Amino acid sequence: MAKDKAQDHARRLLSLWEPPADAGKPVGVLATTFTLDTGVFEEECLARFVGVQSDPYRDGAIYRIEREEKLSSLICAAVVTDIHHCSGQRSLRWDLIPSRPASGVMHAKISLLAWEKHLRVLIGSANLTGAGYRRNQECAALLDFEGLSAEEELLAPILAFLREILDTTSGVGLDRALKLLDWVSEKATRLPSPKRGLRRRFIPIGPGKPNAFDQMDVYLPPTRPTEAHVVSPFFDQTARDFGPVGRLWEMLRQRGGARLHLHVGGTFASEIGKWRLQVPGHLLESAVPESPTRSWHVHPIAVTQVQTEAGAENRPLHAKSLTLSHPAWVAWMVGSSNFTSAGLGIKNKKGPHVVNYEANVLYYFIGDAANPLHGKIASGGHRGTDHINWKTDAELSPETGEEDGEGELPPPLPAFFKGATLMGGDEQGYVVELHVTPSPKALPTVWQVRSGTTCVFDSVEWTRTEQPSSWQITLERHGPPPSSLVVDWQSCDKTHTADWPVNVDVSAVLPAPAELRDLSLAALLDLLSSARPLYEIIRGWQRRQVNDDDPDGFSAADIVDPHQKVDTSGFLVKRVQRACAAISYLRKRLEDPLLSEAALAWRLEGPVGARAVMAAIRRECREDLPDEWTFLLSEMLRELRSVVLTVPGGARAPAALQARLRDFVDELSEELVTVASGASPQVQQLARSIIEEPVHATA
Repeated sequence: MAKDKAQDHARRLLSLWEPPADAGKPVGVLATTFTLDTGVFEEECLARFVGVQSDPYRDGAIYRIEREEKLSSLICAAVVTDIHHCSGQRSLRWDLIPSRPASGVMHAKISLLAWEKHLRVLIGSANLTGAGYRRNQECAALLDFEGLSAEEELLAPILAFLREILDTTSGVGLDRALKLLDWVSEKATRLPSPKRGLRRRFIPIGPGKPNAFDQMDVYLPPTRPTEAHVVSPFFDQTARDFGPVGRLWEMLRQRGGARLHLHVGGTFASEIGKWRLQVPGHLLESAVPESPTRSWHVHPIAVTQVQTEAGAENRPLHAKSLTLSHPAWVAWMVGSSNFTSAGLGIKNKKGPHVVNYEANVLYYFIGDAANPLHGKIASGGHRGTDHINWKTDAELSPETGEEDGEGELPPPLPAFFKGATLMGGDEQGYVVELHVTPSPKALPTVWQVRSGTTCVFDSVEWTRTEQPSSWQITLERHGPPPSSLVVDWQSCDKTHTADWPVNVDVSAVLPAPAELRDLSLAALLDLLSSARPLYEIIRGWQRRQVNDDDPDGFSAADIVDPHQKVDTSGFLVKRVQRACAAISYLRKRLEDPLLSEAALAWRLEGPVGARAVMAAIRRECREDLPDEWTFLLSEMLRELRSVVLTVPGGARAPAALQARLRDFVDELSEELVTVASGASPQVQQLARSIIEEPVHATA
């Protein structure tokens, strides 16, 4: 059954990315955000989700190895970010997907975290940034679905809305994100929603959808609420005839008493004895009630000198919520919607309007005010101080910014630049395929694509080559593959610059961490035969090399394969025994349950995968003993042909994964045909019998 804690001040947001007890192995994560700090997501959020134990700054290579190994097992790790903020360096093991909505901005903050036996959805106000997760005053709805059992009326619209957001994107990362949503849809057990007690509904905002107030009207009783509490850092910058305040007053009780409370960020200026409130004057003027029985109140929420466990700190208000109360029911909506027309989906009756993509959760309880649950919901969320007279006790200094749908945004990457995909590479360079949409509306007149400071393609070359819709470039290899390119373009006599995110076509093309390339066969046998994770074994190697004067054991400059210090290549029997043992352990590793093609690619093409084992065996075999290499390659083909790929639970892996393994086995078979031609007649006969052996398991 599902449990939720809409806001638990005792738990930090980052801890919500950690798996609950008995959740099983991580399956995948799909998050949406308006602004993004790639370092925070990768090192703080994603690391907690997959259980990375090492530290990126202290452990260096150990962290990179552990990160690569754990991320390779996921169906998907992706962040959808509004096109205006889609930038940052990162590991290509996770996708950065730009959202380009036709209206407004992609402002929803949803994090879908899937483990084998548990599903968690976070919907709130915090962007995936350091400010959002560590500094701001934020709020979030935590939806936990234990055993993958979820309310149909809650989970289904969340998954559908994520698909709508993905419709505003394109590129190779989109397919992986959809596969994760398909997995959740297939595995989740759907339950009916409760008919009493606490109820929850998803309130999405977007083009073509009803506004938040109309959606709440569908679920709430027809009796009008008598009190409303609004918490928001942003408001419409200009007055609207029928904006959020007008729509809220319309929703409140028309006859009898009704109270509207605005909780806004502010700083108390002791030098003038007044609050400086982050709210526009036109909003307060429009909040004047229409009758003596209807009142409104302004409550400051301190954003400076906020008392925390660490002392007084500046904590900007970024939470967004709306509470509605009636003696017979209560409701609380929490999520990403600011109290703006764009955030709440209110259309302008006169002229054009802007609607953002937003995500909120509505909690409501139908029952007497004497019920403790009624009081808990009514008093939940952020609350300011006692109300003040804003005309005499405050100065107004409204916050303006990008989130209200009207603020100044940096020019986004033009729609002409559709996608950049890493296709592969070698020691000489990385191959990146660029895709464009050559429509007149999206086409800038003058532009260039850069890798660092080097121009790799521009509008002149594009025109000279007859304006292709896609082409490939090769980038010099300096460190890891590029996770973004830079585009400069001219518009209205101004030069603009934006990042162009790069995603990987298939994870198999990603190079292994430099520390794990060309390991000896003995080292691979160590890694394959151990029950410990790969990064722990490497850490042990590192600690055996460190200076005795280093008490922490982390200052070693390089990771060195300890087996390379001893040359046993001359011992034929030991070489064959070692190779056969490595092949046997490799088969067991391949038969461990897996979830994705990326996981299989890591086991086949990764630094401790089948190809690495094959290369290490080949390096140890003597050139003057062709029978040795032919025999060992025959053994490897025999073992891999009998591998049965499965998913968690024991079912056979999808056909695409079986085909991927079969392609690798066919490649081994072709290699064996070539190699066997130089072997003795007896070994040739052995190789031929294995090549001609019927295939069952991988077919």
